[in-house]
Amino acid sequence: MRYFRRIFGAAALSILTAAVVGAVFFVPLPLERIRERIASPALYDSEGRLFHLRLSAEAEWSMPVPLAGMGKWLPRIAVGIEDQRFYSHPGLDVFAVARALWQNVTSRRVISGASTITSQVIRLSISEREMRDGVRAPGRRNLATKAREFVQALKLERVMGKDEILEIYLNRAPFGGNIRGVQAAALIYFGKPASSLSPGEASLLVGMLKGPSLYRPDRRPEAAKRRRDMVIRLLEKRGVLRPGEARLALTEALPSHWIQPPRRAFHFAEMLLKDRALSGRIDTTLDLEAQTKLEAIMTRTVAALPESVTAAAGVVDNKTGNLTAWVGNARFGKGGRNAWVDCGQALRSPGSALKPFAYMAAFDQGLLSPSSLLADSPLAFSGRAPRNFDLTYRGAVSARVALADSLNAPAVRVLRMAGPENVLGLMRRFGFGDLRGNASFYGDSLILGGCEVSVLQMLEAYTAIASGGLHRPLTLLKRDGGEGKPAAARLGSAAAAWMVSDILDNTGRVSTLAREGLQSEWHAAFKTGTSYGLRDAWTAAWTPDFTVVVWVGNPSGAPWGGLVGLHAAAPAALSVLRAVSPIARWYSLPPGLVLREVCALSGHPPTAACLSVRSDWSIRGVTRTLPCNIHVIRNGKSALMWPSELASQETAQTEIRKDPVVSIASPLAEAVYYLAPLAKEQKIPLRAEGARGRVWWYLNGRYIGTSPPSETFFHSFPDGRHLVSASDAEGRTAATRFTVLSPGKSRRRNEEDVILN
Repeated sequence: MRYFRRIFGAAALSILTAAVVGAVFFVPLPLERIRERIASPALYDSEGRLFHLRLSAEAEWSMPVPLAGMGKWLPRIAVGIEDQRFYSHPGLDVFAVARALWQNVTSRRVISGASTITSQVIRLSISEREMRDGVRAPGRRNLATKAREFVQALKLERVMGKDEILEIYLNRAPFGGNIRGVQAAALIYFGKPASSLSPGEASLLVGMLKGPSLYRPDRRPEAAKRRRDMVIRLLEKRGVLRPGEARLALTEALPSHWIQPPRRAFHFAEMLLKDRALSGRIDTTLDLEAQTKLEAIMTRTVAALPESVTAAAGVVDNKTGNLTAWVGNARFGKGGRNAWVDCGQALRSPGSALKPFAYMAAFDQGLLSPSSLLADSPLAFSGRAPRNFDLTYRGAVSARVALADSLNAPAVRVLRMAGPENVLGLMRRFGFGDLRGNASFYGDSLILGGCEVSVLQMLEAYTAIASGGLHRPLTLLKRDGGEGKPAAARLGSAAAAWMVSDILDNTGRVSTLAREGLQSEWHAAFKTGTSYGLRDAWTAAWTPDFTVVVWVGNPSGAPWGGLVGLHAAAPAALSVLRAVSPIARWYSLPPGLVLREVCALSGHPPTAACLSVRSDWSIRGVTRTLPCNIHVIRNGKSALMWPSELASQETAQTEIRKDPVVSIASPLAEAVYYLAPLAKEQKIPLRAEGARGRVWWYLNGRYIGTSPPSETFFHSFPDGRHLVSASDAEGRTAATRFTVLSPGKSRRRNEEDVILN
């Protein structure tokens, strides 16, 4: 017996000597492969809570963590069971090698190995990932491979500390199925991080290292329990566990099934990971509490809607531009036809939701103040006449009323007043990046929904208004200390943004039912939008702290009669905003904003002819100071002089202010009028704006009739292209061309249609 011991001792010494020589001269050590971390993308919210985990690039659940993040028990138990002399040997345990040789030779079969934790790191990092025939596959397990691993283990110990080696081992060890590393194993088997594992739970995982598939507790519970109990008793024997700790560990129940990794906020994660090569721990801007509230409210919202209709919504922190909550599709996971689509990134018509940006541009140019008088009356624009949602016109209204009531004709006048290119440029800078055409491409319909935007873009743009004109790109990744985050850019004055928010601070526009959950002192501004044909319902709502945007519609674009912004989207948006921003505070007055005395009717600074005055907001040094031009003194008394666009049939000619030009509001320039089939006689309306006295109408140079300046004249037209001209009492003229076609007739391309019913 002594003879054999000497032989095997000499053999072990020879192996060690050869290993040392080989380590120094022949065997390479690819450190980059050992230190490489192939991790699952793990998304954490702003408070450090894991909410979404995906498979790694190698289709495994892998969550590498520092050794200090593995808790008290796992590292101690792993060393106590796998490699007792780990902290004293140089990477190769000579005593373990000698023991293994003796046992294997005397038994004439493999009884035990001599692997150390260091050599296991080499096996997991290099041998099992060797390339064979151009395909990654486990390396062959033979003596040559084993010897090479021992050599590389010796070299690794010379360049890497023990704790780092142990950390790599526990992060790379397999734990059954496609689980890699102790953190993923702790999460999937126990639903907790590795740092929170008890001695019994840590013993189960360490016990699985001998055979990850053989000792899986969800598939082989009896074998897993026997192995765990053996580990616990061995730890007690070796002094790693005290007797009381061991007895308690033996009573712990084993997990019976995998706990599915979290997959919350799927569309937020998809948006973040889709075009980025991210892995490992990813700290995001999402707030799980806000996300939970948003999901609950949006689920309740769509529950009362047809199954084909869904919703998308987002919440932004105004101070940072952080996207704190996101629901791309409120029916996600419900099995519907389009339930997987992230509708929040789809481009849809915004309806009237973009009007505040035209008003903000006009405020900042000094062209308007909230009290300025606007005309809600017919006018021609881009081949169609804008009509309000209720199909009526209100005549003279203030800018405040026009924006609060979302009137269309005044919005078009404001767009033209501020300059379409100026407004379009402002919208692009605010975040509407898909408005790529020029102003003439969109025409006046730009402000009425004749374009396409997304919920994300709407959030970014309205956050700028809610932030007092400061624009920040939306952020999904958390940046400590603001590193790498673009600075806020001032795109509009704080005074103009305040005016817009003040005008739209009107929760009285929502239904009584929707207001029940809102406190009377709680302020929130909001703007709705309804696209043409009732295909999209929008609401953007904000406080000084948060901005919320809600879209409701059918992903396919199909219409539904209930898709009205005020009814379908506004209650949900205000409920979300109330949930995430419950504090009742409002904006303080920004610099440059001042109250001035204005004519109660015109909204301009009063003259001696104005009968009454009131106070309203203006921007010091910016808002125009032109005096009231509606009131004049006649015969020592105050009299009215209305602009032609505000005159009605009852307005006396002496009360209509002379405009520099006459324009034809109808027929619409270059429009195509289709005659309805089977109609006996159809007439097209003719109307002029700015005329003084009666208007004389001519068709292709032939006189066809006359009308008072504020009345509409109707006349029949045959098929074909026509020239209509108008002349007023002072000889001023205007002309326009249009086309009339019967059903089935062809028309020129790119001409606008107006159908007569």
